[in-house]
Amino acid sequence: MAFPLNDKQREAVEATEGPVLVIAGAGSGKTRVLTERIAHLVRDLGVAPWNILAFTFTNRAAREMRERLEVDNPGISERLWVGTFHATGVRILRSHGDSIGVSRYFSIYDADDSRDLIKDILSRHALQGQMFRSPRSVRDKISRWKNDLIAPDLAAAGVADNIQRRMVTIYREYERGLQRANALDFDDLIGKVVELFSVSRETKDHYARRFQYVLVDEFQDTNAIQMALIDTLASYHNNLFVVGDDDQSIYSWRGAKVDHILNFEDLFPDTRVIRLEQNYRSTQTILDAANHVIAHNRGRRGKNLWTDGEQGEKVGLIVSMDEETEAMNVLHAVNSLVGEGHGLRDIAVLYRTNAQSRALEDVLKLGGLPYQIIGAVRFYERMEVRDILAYCKLLTNNADDMSLKRILNVPKRALGKTTYEKLSRTAGRQNVSIMDVLKTGSFESAVPLGGAQITRCKQFVDLFAELETVAAADTAPKAIETIVERIGYRDYLRDGYPDSDSRVENVDELIAAASIYTEANEDRSLRAFLEEIALVADIDTWDEAQGQLTLMTLHNAKGLEFDCIIIAGVEDGLVPHYNSIDRQETLEEERRLFYVGMTRARKRLFLSHANVRRRMGMVEGGMPSRFLLEIPDEYLDGIVEGARTGGELDDHAGPLGALAGQTQEYEDYSQEEIYFAVGMKIVHNDFGPGIVRKVEGTGENLRVTVIFDRGGERKFLARYAPMRPMS
Repeated sequence: MAFPLNDKQREAVEATEGPVLVIAGAGSGKTRVLTERIAHLVRDLGVAPWNILAFTFTNRAAREMRERLEVDNPGISERLWVGTFHATGVRILRSHGDSIGVSRYFSIYDADDSRDLIKDILSRHALQGQMFRSPRSVRDKISRWKNDLIAPDLAAAGVADNIQRRMVTIYREYERGLQRANALDFDDLIGKVVELFSVSRETKDHYARRFQYVLVDEFQDTNAIQMALIDTLASYHNNLFVVGDDDQSIYSWRGAKVDHILNFEDLFPDTRVIRLEQNYRSTQTILDAANHVIAHNRGRRGKNLWTDGEQGEKVGLIVSMDEETEAMNVLHAVNSLVGEGHGLRDIAVLYRTNAQSRALEDVLKLGGLPYQIIGAVRFYERMEVRDILAYCKLLTNNADDMSLKRILNVPKRALGKTTYEKLSRTAGRQNVSIMDVLKTGSFESAVPLGGAQITRCKQFVDLFAELETVAAADTAPKAIETIVERIGYRDYLRDGYPDSDSRVENVDELIAAASIYTEANEDRSLRAFLEEIALVADIDTWDEAQGQLTLMTLHNAKGLEFDCIIIAGVEDGLVPHYNSIDRQETLEEERRLFYVGMTRARKRLFLSHANVRRRMGMVEGGMPSRFLLEIPDEYLDGIVEGARTGGELDDHAGPLGALAGQTQEYEDYSQEEIYFAVGMKIVHNDFGPGIVRKVEGTGENLRVTVIFDRGGERKFLARYAPMRPMS
């Protein structure tokens, strides 16, 4: 073997025939097992690479698998099908989608595109109710229907009230909108393949016979349509090899079903089950703490992670007064780790909700620490990037009305909302796309436009025809550069936006991304580049080489690992989230999420809890997470050194005894009855000198807002704030 394998890993690699379920604990080397199994099939058993299909859940994982295979088997990955479910679906639909009416040149609608289409539909209906005020909520409902293989007709059969009936109506219009735009959303990239296989026996048999071996990574995260696809592709040879961990199933909210792994033997008789429990990532202390937490879940197959590595340091607890103080303590902990020799790139701060990053970012900026956030506003979601991509999408698919709506008046050409709506109504009556109306010139007689608007529409059509020629003939980076130059987009940004420099940089970065893509791929067309970026996930944007501290949600941390992990907000209401506390199954998923966060750490793990936290403008008391109380005291280290505003824990009660009783004390500055007033100069122990901008409340609830000399504005509860008037 190219890599050293332990006995269980070798057993998994060599178990090539029939259904095999590998229960792979966190850090147990599952990627090594998957890649070695593929290499074993090709190198030792003579299986042709094109007869192997491997599913991953991220492009990053697919790329890593290919790179590992290439080390000892040059050229092998070029003939393999290794990729995400969505990428595999695109590949099949481009070749065979016409059997179910899917054009070869369909566009891929990302989440924002889908929400824009739904927003357009909702604007035409006067619907009452909270659900219909949120395009995202409507999109999520439609997505759940699709993930459960429920088409509009089937959804209509199961409705119980008027709200559901209206939702089905929107679902139907949404599907018609996709069809008119010659577009598929993310769910369709898999669902349409399942539909294709159900109506085309020839196509189904072609792929089922071709793929002699089917491998699936992160099997615990599969949903109904993914499972249907897996079942079909493995139906002929029955050589299905799945790797997963029921203790890391954290995506039920997007349709993942942990039952797929819990009941695998019922779905596939004669399954061979292999457990990988030896961990190669974390210290034994981290594993012991995580094992004790996850053992409280009932719905699991059961395993116990262990390592031959070092015992390691205890899990550090950071206890803070509020989220502002927590952020300062996190900063101090990061600086301490850096002082011990850890690089910023080796440290990550995790949290349950994106909103928690605000306090952390404020403090990190004041502290001068470089950081990157995964899962915030992604590069491809930025306004200027989406503008240029809308041009690209419309050029490669004229039926994409949502892209035309975005760019018809960008840059401004006096073709605004009224003109678009008139063109849209005409297109609807003629049952064609808006671009068809413009190109055929029928808008001159069929659309009630004035002479100036008609002239501008003709100018737009001429510009579009010119760009179409470029898009068809040039490589992706050249085509994008021509679009940017021809429409004067950089000048448009400079004239209209105060932050134009950074926006122009983003446009240039888009061109650079296209160049990088074309250097690495044979198909250098604009269409191929658009397909590539449409499948980019949040985690694919993580750059471990940047040398920055990483901030991300617990969900986004799945699949990653760092030397040092700090989990912030470990309190009931966040971890577990208040929406998930009342039901056993959702509470268990929250525990799995916490377990995932804990097992991302190689060497050091810190858990942070605040006594009070602001939520929806209110200050609420925070109780330590029930999950914290599931960790035995022997694995915990009290308050981490440097949590400057926190007092000492009761040594006799043990770290969690103190947490559970909330007996920790904080220095109470209000006892000195310090007076604060607007305009007063103060000095803060951590942030230095500043000026009071606002004073609110009285007594124990007195809050002081301060603008600091070094930049930034902060709000404090005065009784706990380590600051004094300047003498």
